[in-house]
Amino acid sequence: MALAPIDWCLILGYLVLAFGTGVALSRRAGTGLLSYFAADRSLPWWWLGTSMVATTFAADTPLVVAGITAKNGVAGNWLWWSWALGYAAFAVFCAARWRRAEVLTDAELIELRYGGKPAAFLRAFKAGFLAIVLNCIVLGWVFRAMSKIADPFIRWEELLGADRWNVLLGIWPSWLVFDNPNNTATVLSIFTLTVVYSGMGGIRGVILTDLFQFAMALVGSVLFAGVAMTRVGGPSGLIEKLHALYPDAGSILSFTPSFDAAGLPLQVFGVYIFVQWWAKHESDGTGYLAQRTLTARTPEDATKGALWFTVANFAIRTWPWVIIGLVGLALFPKGNESIVYAEGAKVAADREMAYPILMKLLLPPGLLGLLFASLLAAFMSTVDTHLNWGTSYLINDFYKRFFKPEASQREYVRASRIALVCLAAVAIAVASQIGSIERAWKFFFALGAGMGMPMLLRWVWWRVNAWTEIVGMASAIVMTVALTILSPDMLGDYVLFWTALVSTLCALAATFWTPPETTATLRAFYAKVSPVGWWGPVGNAEADHAGFTRSALAWAVACASVYLLLFGIGKLVLGAPALGLAMTAAGCASLYGTLKLLKL
Repeated sequence: MALAPIDWCLILGYLVLAFGTGVALSRRAGTGLLSYFAADRSLPWWWLGTSMVATTFAADTPLVVAGITAKNGVAGNWLWWSWALGYAAFAVFCAARWRRAEVLTDAELIELRYGGKPAAFLRAFKAGFLAIVLNCIVLGWVFRAMSKIADPFIRWEELLGADRWNVLLGIWPSWLVFDNPNNTATVLSIFTLTVVYSGMGGIRGVILTDLFQFAMALVGSVLFAGVAMTRVGGPSGLIEKLHALYPDAGSILSFTPSFDAAGLPLQVFGVYIFVQWWAKHESDGTGYLAQRTLTARTPEDATKGALWFTVANFAIRTWPWVIIGLVGLALFPKGNESIVYAEGAKVAADREMAYPILMKLLLPPGLLGLLFASLLAAFMSTVDTHLNWGTSYLINDFYKRFFKPEASQREYVRASRIALVCLAAVAIAVASQIGSIERAWKFFFALGAGMGMPMLLRWVWWRVNAWTEIVGMASAIVMTVALTILSPDMLGDYVLFWTALVSTLCALAATFWTPPETTATLRAFYAKVSPVGWWGPVGNAEADHAGFTRSALAWAVACASVYLLLFGIGKLVLGAPALGLAMTAAGCASLYGTLKLLKL
């Protein structure tokens, strides 16, 4: 189904809303860096927590989850369900302490936690690596996803006319293409608008538009899943169709891996559960998650916002996308994708395409426009976050720290807006070189694997120093690139495992081969953020150990609550209401216990 006038009205309405938000907040954002990048530390927990959810709901996410479900069954989503362990640790151990640190970026924390030239070097290198390398890889795969989403709906040849379109094709650079020129024109048009409004409104504008985006995306994806489920006869009809089509339907529908030939390998599942969540480059919230906690009005708001994000990210958002992946298996059977719909050829080539194609085939006018607008919003939310976040490094951790420390606040804001545009140009170049979204995900995880353990340890162990992080990060980069070149066919999950193992060992070796941070540096950090764990010469051993034990228990209970809610809601939507209600109730009780343990 093509987009109807009501669909275009919904799409254009959201674009006007996003642009208007940036314009309305531009004056307030322009007062200084604290306002532009941290919203004057004034936001309540539900604002920043919802913004985290909206940002992680990128345009690529529904496509990836639907594709993973089609290829590896429901249990294949342990690729990202395992992240709940890390996000819960961020909420319990780090969120409030990020807020207490009162830095403007996570890179700035480095010179609070460590001292001397190694800390200055690490701050500069990490800011550049995160802002340009990792940040642009993320933006690149989000561009790819938006290109796939737009493909079935927008035709510039019809909008501009054949003659104008042919003239544009004649001057279009060959290297700047995402899938095809038509999709590239769509993505770049939306991206340009996003650059303009995010540059004007700063982080407050980004977070405010995130609230609208989350509401649209959640409503749209739930309605889409409901329509798709109805098309195959509801939960019972879907299960019957899958059993009729696939001998291994039980494995496909299982929430836990079967570890057989058609399921998720045991070794890969082990990597997900025991390695991936702590080896992520954002294991302690580093990046846009920390940036959101820095906008909180209190440390308690930071913790509550991070907990809300962790629950919503997994328990609430998972199932609409998984359902579409399962419906795609029913309507586009593997090996015979075109038996029901002619568009099955595109799904056969790329299972991620099932999501936008089912949108086009199943949704009525109005609902199609709402869902398309919500995916536009998801794309824009991720883009504006990464542009603002990346720019904060370039200005706060390069320009201000090393080049013009005495400039006025308004000059910093002007420089921020210029840097944002430059970062956007680099992201476009990177996006044109990215193919599969899932492969980009896995390369990205491996590339940042050396950061994970050192960044978690720096919050709980006094002996960690700047060299711990430097060596861990450098060895991870070397390992990822080497394995990618020398073993191009190695499964991405194994690349992650070996990279995380080698880089963590190197980081620990560097910790003991180099001197600890000075007592003055450690004492200043300890007084500022009130960490728990093992703080040797500057801490209170009894209180620090007791605090760590309580926090570890809160983390375990929080993890249990997330998985109980995740699987409870899954049982409800897939036709097992009694078990689903019991698990959901247990999840709510566990979440209440987490809040009590954290004294919130």
